[in-house]
Amino acid sequence: MSSGSDSPAGTASAAAAQKAATFFQYGNDAALKSNFDYAINMYKEACKLVPDNLVYRQALRGIERRKFNNDPSKVGMLVAAKTQPVRLKAKAARSRGKHAEAIEALEDAFVHNPWDVSAAWEAAESAEELGLLNLAQWYVESVQNITKDVNFFKFAAHIHENCESWAKAIGCWETVKKLSPNDQDANRQINALSAKSTIKRANLEDSLERKATPAGPDPAETAEALERLKREQLTPEQRLIKEINEDPSLTHAYIELAEIYRGRGDLEKAEKVLAKGLKANPDDNGITSVYEDTQIARLKKAIEGQTQKFRERPDDTGIKIKLDQLTEALSKYELAAFRRRVNLHPTDSALRLQLGLALARQGKHDEAIGEFQQARNSPAHKLAALYNAGLSFEANSAYKLADRSYREALKTLEEDDRENFLNLHYRLGRVAEALGDNEKANEHYNEVGAIDYNYEDVAQRLRNLN
Repeated sequence: MSSGSDSPAGTASAAAAQKAATFFQYGNDAALKSNFDYAINMYKEACKLVPDNLVYRQALRGIERRKFNNDPSKVGMLVAAKTQPVRLKAKAARSRGKHAEAIEALEDAFVHNPWDVSAAWEAAESAEELGLLNLAQWYVESVQNITKDVNFFKFAAHIHENCESWAKAIGCWETVKKLSPNDQDANRQINALSAKSTIKRANLEDSLERKATPAGPDPAETAEALERLKREQLTPEQRLIKEINEDPSLTHAYIELAEIYRGRGDLEKAEKVLAKGLKANPDDNGITSVYEDTQIARLKKAIEGQTQKFRERPDDTGIKIKLDQLTEALSKYELAAFRRRVNLHPTDSALRLQLGLALARQGKHDEAIGEFQQARNSPAHKLAALYNAGLSFEANSAYKLADRSYREALKTLEEDDRENFLNLHYRLGRVAEALGDNEKANEHYNEVGAIDYNYEDVAQRLRNLN
């Protein structure tokens, strides 16, 4: 299947495999600490060295999705602009027959959107060209449950058919029938695949009979062949359930299965799977963290639903009480979760920042400031730590310290960071007002107004000052 102009991506020397395993372990360690960016980089390095290792690839996609709290709606509206250069790079590589390069490029797109169906489609095509059919199959399966694109399902059926996963291919054509009832190919393809499946099974049975000795076929060989045939027909969900039942200590299987359910929006099923995994592996910090993230997501989803009810019926005190209870429960749960993680990894700046945010939401600003001051030592988290420290200083009426924190944060801004530019100048204006320095307040509000006059209440504050 390979065009011959790209290196065989599926082969890896022993040295490369060992190096990849080291990167993978670094990624696992970072993932346990919720250090998402570093974990992503380490997993990507492992995948570059051994492109057809599905465990590495699954870990990479899993941590990328955790960074978005496993919620596709958290992907930014401007993601297409961010991924366009990546897609062009991948397209250029594919046009030159450099399919391994194309896959590496497309992985950069998943950093911005781990549910990118088009990128998965293109990556699967390149994997197929390289003869890495299992990788191609994984790519299509990783996004199958979040798209309704008829052409994608036809392509996915083609990949499954090449892998001789007849049941999966038939399932894709069944989906095509549901999405496009008048499709002329669906029934014909389903019948053809059913026939191929029957022939494959018959050939296997015939092969086993031909290999029979006077004492009969080798029981071990027969069992292995039949088991392999069964596994080919399993969906990813069924395969993971089977793995868990066979070996309850496989924590990755619980996490991957929960990820499938979360991708469908079924947080309750995800929680039950992870609870089962925790019961079987009570000391595993990785599954504990994913379980906590799932519980947090469930509480946030409940709060969103209750908030919508409150908008519709603002006079219903019962709804307001329930909303307040859920909000308080979320705040307490997050605080306990991040305290636990910081106790395990006290030098992790990302966790310090998250703990600070949880403390601030509880109104514990003195403690929160201490965590933000720890987190600001990391260049990756300095801006967020300084900004949130400023908010906590403001909440404590320590306006001069807030001013100092915001000014230091301004120095760290990237040139095109419009959002934080507006946030910081607005807060500096509020602090200047609190300190009675209306001239400085006016300067900061004008910085905001020149870019977005409707930002917060800047227009009214400028009118009041002038």
